[in-house]
Amino acid sequence: IYTLANLRSLMTEDLRQAEVMIDRLIVYLRSALAASRSESTTLAGEFAQLRAYLDIMSIRMGTRLNYRLELPADLDDTAIPPMLLQPIVENAIKHGIEPKVGPGSIEVLARRSDAGIEILVNDSGLGLPPEGGASEMPHSAAGSYGLVHVRERLQAVYGAKASMQIKPRSPNGVSATITIPE
Repeated sequence: IYTLANLRSLMTEDLRQAEVMIDRLIVYLRSALAASRSESTTLAGEFAQLRAYLDIMSIRMGTRLNYRLELPADLDDTAIPPMLLQPIVENAIKHGIEPKVGPGSIEVLARRSDAGIEILVNDSGLGLPPEGGASEMPHSAAGSYGLVHVRERLQAVYGAKASMQIKPRSPNGVSATITIPE
């Protein structure tokens, strides 16, 4: 809803930005629809969808949001469940970057490791709540429906060979690491 309201405003203030947002929204919605009809996608497809989503959020948030996506070419065709990373990135924006005063950043990085393929989602947002405050901030490791759903999907597809870890970053922010077998 916020994105559509922002788009409506851009139509009178900055037609070029409105066109860019519409183009990114089309890419995002097409890939989300395709993902809803498929049991798997590739890391390249998932990263393309994240780029469209983050482009839309960048237009909406302006200079408050910077992002970086890094996917080595040799991991492009790696199969993963569709929309696996989206809830993590959405949480980073909604609970980390948006409520933070000043600019923030998100980076999504994929790499090979001894454990398999690691996908990191790092943000410079508000960070995790202090101990005992998990119920106050739904993006905490235990409290988010989106993160619970990601964990359930990982277990359903990969079993015990996959994991997701959420931990604080210093000086602020959150790091989520998904590990899947190769």
